[in-house]
Amino acid sequence: MKQTQTSLCPAFRLAGITLISSGLLHGADTPKEKTAQELPATVITATKTETEADKTASSITVIDRAKIEQEQYRLLADALRIVPGMTVINPGVTGNVATVLTRGTATKDTMLLIDGRPMPFNLAGSFNLETMALDNVERVEVLRGPAASLYGGRTMGGVINVITRSGRGLEKPETTAFFEAGSYGTFREGVSTLGAAGDLDWGFEASRTDIQGQRINSQYQQSNAAGKIGYQIAEDLRFDLDLRYYTADVGVPGSTAVNDSDNHLLTEFWSISPRLIWDTTENWWQTLTFSHSHFRQVATGFTGLFETNNRVSSRSDWLEYQSTVKVLDVWTITAGAWFQDQNITRYNDSAQVLDIDQNQTNWALFLQTQAEVLPGLNLLGGLRYDSFSDFEDGGTYRVGISYRVPVLKTLLHANYGTAYTPPTPQDLTPVFGGNPNLLDVERSRGYEIGIEQPLLDNQLLLHATWFRNDIRDTYQYLPPLFIPQAVGEATTSGVESGIQWTPCQLFSANLNYTYLDAADDTNNARLVRRPRHSINGGITVKPHNDVSVSLSAVYVIDREDFTPAGQADVEDFLNVRLSANWRVTKNVEVFGRIENLLGDQYEEIPGFPALDTGAYAGVKLRF
Repeated sequence: MKQTQTSLCPAFRLAGITLISSGLLHGADTPKEKTAQELPATVITATKTETEADKTASSITVIDRAKIEQEQYRLLADALRIVPGMTVINPGVTGNVATVLTRGTATKDTMLLIDGRPMPFNLAGSFNLETMALDNVERVEVLRGPAASLYGGRTMGGVINVITRSGRGLEKPETTAFFEAGSYGTFREGVSTLGAAGDLDWGFEASRTDIQGQRINSQYQQSNAAGKIGYQIAEDLRFDLDLRYYTADVGVPGSTAVNDSDNHLLTEFWSISPRLIWDTTENWWQTLTFSHSHFRQVATGFTGLFETNNRVSSRSDWLEYQSTVKVLDVWTITAGAWFQDQNITRYNDSAQVLDIDQNQTNWALFLQTQAEVLPGLNLLGGLRYDSFSDFEDGGTYRVGISYRVPVLKTLLHANYGTAYTPPTPQDLTPVFGGNPNLLDVERSRGYEIGIEQPLLDNQLLLHATWFRNDIRDTYQYLPPLFIPQAVGEATTSGVESGIQWTPCQLFSANLNYTYLDAADDTNNARLVRRPRHSINGGITVKPHNDVSVSLSAVYVIDREDFTPAGQADVEDFLNVRLSANWRVTKNVEVFGRIENLLGDQYEEIPGFPALDTGAYAGVKLRF
C-alpha cells in the first residue's frame, strides 16, 4: 500500500503540473501530501452535546460544507442520498414532496431539526425537506436509529440536524455571491455574508431559484432568506436569534397518465427562534430555546375527491430547557424539559368548509448520562417521558456502548432503544379516511451492532453495522383508495457497510452498500419503496489545490411499489453525477456539474419520471 501511496498521488500531482504548464491554472502551489485521514469529528445530534463521534455509540453521518460545495448539492434531499441506510424518493419534479425512508421506516419516523430546533410537521407527518436550500449550511448530521429518548416522537428512523453557518470568531466579514444556469430553464442566484464585530456576530443568506422543468407544469420558483444573529451579553451569557423565511411556487403535473397542466402548490414558511446560552460554571451549561414557526400552503387547480383546492395552515410553538453538567472529566449528565404546541387547519375551497382543525400539545422530561468508564470504553443511557394531549403517554429509553480497542484502533459500538410515532393529522382525519379516535402510537424497538476499522495510518476506513427495528401498530396507505389501514406489525433489518480511502490530499474514494429487508409481518408482504440493495459512492481527484473533479453514483436495486397490476417489482436505476470546481483566483470560483450523466430513463415512483441528463454551470464571487 505504501507503493500505492507514493505512485498514485504524484501521478495526480503531475496532472496538476501539466495543467499549470498549459496555462489553465495560475499562481498556486502544489498541495502537500496528506499522510493521514482525520478521525471522526465532534458531533452534536447523537447526545445533544458536543461529543466525539466515536464516543456516541451511534451511527451518524456528517455531510460537511466541503462536501456540499465539492458535490454541488443544492437542496437537502440531494445531499441525503449518500447517507447509508437512507432512501430518498422524489416524484421527478423539484419541490414536490420527497420521501425519506431511514432504515426502512416511513418519512414521518425521521425528525428534521435546524440548529437543534424541530421543524413543524405537515398533514402527513413529514417536514418539507424538499425545499430546504443548502446555500448557508455548515454541515448536516444524520443520526440513524431510534432517538426518542432525546427527541421524542417521530424518531424511530432517526434525526436529520441541519447546522447553519455562523460568523462567530471571524476576523473580518466574508461575503459570497453566486449565479448558476443550466438545463430545464434553471437559474439560481444568491448572496451570503458572515462576520463578527466585537460581541456581535452574524450569518445571513438569500437566494432565488427558477426552474422551468422538463414535463408540462413542472416549474419551480423559490425565494429563500435566513439569518443568524449572536450577541455575547456577558462573558458567560450568549444570545442567539435564528430567523428564516421562504416561499415556493411548485407545479404538480401528477403521473404521466394525468399530466395535469393546472395543479399548483404555493407554500410559505417563516420562523423566529431566540436562544440563551449560559455557561453557569466551568462544568455546567444551560440553554433555553423558544421557536415560533408558521407554514402555509395553497393548492389550486386540483379536482377529485382527495384532490381538492385547499388552504393548509400549520402553526407551531416549541420551548426547551436543557442543562448539561460535567460531573467528572469522563462523566456528563444532560437533562431537560420540552414543550410543543402545534395547530393544523385546512380550509376546503372546493366545498367551502373547514374540514381539518387539529391542535396537539406535548410536554416531556428527559435525562441522559454518558461516561468513559475505562479508557476507550463509553457507556450511554437515556430516559424520556412524554405526555400528549391527544394520545397515550409513554416513556422511551436508550442504552449504548462503544469501545475503541487499543493499538488496533478498532471501534465497536452497539445500541438498543425504544421509539414511537404518534398518528399524523392525516391518520386522524376522516377526509383522508382516517380515524379521529385513534389513540395508539406506532412503537418500535431498535437494535444495532457495528464495527469500524481504520487502517494504513487512517488512510483506509472500513465500517459495517447490523440493524433491526421491530415495529407494531403501524399503518400503510394501501391502494386503491390510499387511506390509512392498520398493518399491525412490521420488521426492518439489514446491514450498512462501506469503505473510505484517502491515500493523500489529491485523491479520495468511498463506497457504501446497504442491504435492507423491510417486511409487513401481518400480511407477509414487503413494504413498498424500500430497496433491497442500495449502493452509492464516488471518486474525487484534486490535481491542484484549486481544482477538484468528482464522479459519484447512486444505484438502487430490487424494490417493489404499487402499480396498476398491484404491488409488484419496479425497475432498478443508476444515477451518475459529475461535478467540477475551479478556484480561478482568491475571489473567483467557477463550477459545473452534469446530473444523470448516463441519461438513465427511470422512475423513483412508478409513473413519475426523473429528469433526463442536465448540465449546469456557474460562478461564485468571494469578497
